[in-house]
Amino acid sequence: MSKTLAVCVVAAACVWADDISGSNAGKLAFLIPGLYGPAGLTLPNQEHVAHFDSAFRASFGPFNAAIASQLTSLPIPSPASGFVYSFDKTLGVATRSAQSFGPILAERAETIGKEKFYFGVAYQSFRFKSMDGIPLRRMPAVFEHGVAANPEFQKDIITTDNFLDISIGQVTSYFTYGLADRLDVSVAVPVISAALTAVSSAKIQRIGTKDDTSIHFFPTTVGDRSQQQFSGQGSAAGLGDVVVRLKGTLVRRSSSGFALGLDVRAPTGDEYDFLGTGAAGVKPFVALSFRAGKVSPHLNAGYQWNGKSVLAGNVVSGDKAKLPNEFSYAAGADIGVGKRFTVAGDLLGLARPGAERLGAAQYRAANNLLYPNIAFARKTLSQHNAALGFKINGAGNFLVAFNLLFKLNDDGLRGRVTPLIGVSYTF
Repeated sequence: MSKTLAVCVVAAACVWADDISGSNAGKLAFLIPGLYGPAGLTLPNQEHVAHFDSAFRASFGPFNAAIASQLTSLPIPSPASGFVYSFDKTLGVATRSAQSFGPILAERAETIGKEKFYFGVAYQSFRFKSMDGIPLRRMPAVFEHGVAANPEFQKDIITTDNFLDISIGQVTSYFTYGLADRLDVSVAVPVISAALTAVSSAKIQRIGTKDDTSIHFFPTTVGDRSQQQFSGQGSAAGLGDVVVRLKGTLVRRSSSGFALGLDVRAPTGDEYDFLGTGAAGVKPFVALSFRAGKVSPHLNAGYQWNGKSVLAGNVVSGDKAKLPNEFSYAAGADIGVGKRFTVAGDLLGLARPGAERLGAAQYRAANNLLYPNIAFARKTLSQHNAALGFKINGAGNFLVAFNLLFKLNDDGLRGRVTPLIGVSYTF
């Protein structure tokens, strides 16, 4: 029995190694599934192949899928120009018509103006601390023993305390051109830097083998060899997923406007290194804005369809699965404080039906003791954030923007505060 199992384990290791031996070897998406080696958590007893597994390793996909889904909704600075122009028939020239410099992460209904060009660049730093309210730096998981000839051996488990550190930096260059007086085209080009560290402290709980340390042990020389730490880390940088936006103002009055827009996301980022989602996306949206003196409220709503990605499927086998679609909204206002300063605030959120959600659980061992564990379930994810920032007009058509994004709930992969700093210029 043990020899047969040993052959299976070696074969599985060879298949796994062959799957990642090509251009994807060493990619960040393989760090968690490969943390314990190509055959999973397998102990080295020559006489008894002690192969442990758990939902943590078998369902590592939800962690990769959570990162991919987060990449579909990383806030991109609004490509709407801080300066809006309209053609004055009396003067025969384009004149500025906005009383404030507009929102930072949301969209307003006004377009930039015919043949006007807008360029900006912004940096955001995302440091994820939790997933669905469970701290990434202290995440428990239980590994069960595989089928063994001696049923007492199967009672032993391995408990692990896991540390995950996930961070993403995003530098976005964005361009907007006025195709017509009421029609804009924009391009957002993100450059992503991603880093992942995983550390797992494992301990053998000898429930079936009791005091016999010769059956299950780690290849260490410390004490009874019941504990070992596994770790891995990596980083990557490169082009993210490029987004092209088309926005047209359907209704434009002196104090209000209504626009329709369409975002198309191209899977240009390397999904195996968490630089992109690996899936195309299409997002139609509406933008409604008003103006009351120097106060300009706005409301956005959109629905994003996502394609299939290997991050939502199985990175080892290469099988793809569909990333969840999502509904998103933004509601807020920007206020012109003097001629050169605008304050902007927003409530932003999304709903993602059918997302993989992480939850706390308990594992009941053969001795009826309970050990902390985790479990995944498919259900709707809802994220809500608040944003507060400002824009400063230093000189001419040059703007500097600063913003802080605060989480309002724990759903999904979350960081507490996300800063943004950017500069832009309108030609």
